[in-house]
Amino acid sequence: MDFRFNINNLLPKRINKITHTLIPEGFRGDRREYNECQRLLTRILDDMGEASAKAQGLNRVITSAIKLRDTDHIIYLMVDNQGNNGLGSILGLLKTGAKTLFMFDENGYHYQVKPRCILDFYIHESQQRKGLGKGLYEFMLAEENLRPIKLAIDRPSEKFLAFLKKHYGLTEIIPQNNKFVVFKGFFDDEIQDSQTNRYSSSFSQIQKPSENKALSNNNNNDVHSIKSISVTGTPVRSAYGRYAASRPPCSMANIIHNTSATIEQAAESPRFNRM
Repeated sequence: MDFRFNINNLLPKRINKITHTLIPEGFRGDRREYNECQRLLTRILDDMGEASAKAQGLNRVITSAIKLRDTDHIIYLMVDNQGNNGLGSILGLLKTGAKTLFMFDENGYHYQVKPRCILDFYIHESQQRKGLGKGLYEFMLAEENLRPIKLAIDRPSEKFLAFLKKHYGLTEIIPQNNKFVVFKGFFDDEIQDSQTNRYSSSFSQIQKPSENKALSNNNNNDVHSIKSISVTGTPVRSAYGRYAASRPPCSMANIIHNTSATIEQAAESPRFNRM
């Protein structure tokens, strides 16, 4: 895709990484140049996003400058520095981002996951079947230290599915209720971390009635222990929580509240002498 301004001045690398700042990596310039860079990049992202949506037959645009702001999404733009009579041309884009998803593995177990996702992938029609998509995809995988099988794909087109089959051998899709696609092997080596790390099984959150009763009794005991007073006049605190450590005794506070007299009376009381 060609533009009327100099792409090479804006995006000097073959593949340029764009984040929510709308400024390419390594950009140097004053405030006026900074604003101009954001304006031109907004134009590029909006036009490429519209072209991508049209090519995929989508009813709405997936990629735009405003959609990139306030996210952790990353857009990779591939540039032909010799195109458009030396001004440079945009060859394609690839957008990634983390999404919280509810998914099923091949055995039907339900998980809440937050994988890295492919959110948009587009090579300009005039540049397809030249190996550019593979080069852009490989750059992203290396940049984010990812394996193809560990990515979730948002509404992949038939061309994209054929691309994944050809270059990465991904064919066995695990059916999902949402519009994301994952392949067999996506959950491998992750099951052991289901309780503590990336996955959290919804079934593990269901407790038996006996467990709920025991938990309730423990909570009641905790309440009584917190309310009880020791012979030193210091409240008994829970062993857990951010403010578990007790405050050192203050002699001035004892004088003001007459705590010392109360302690002496408590020590003489037969109720406190029984051991």
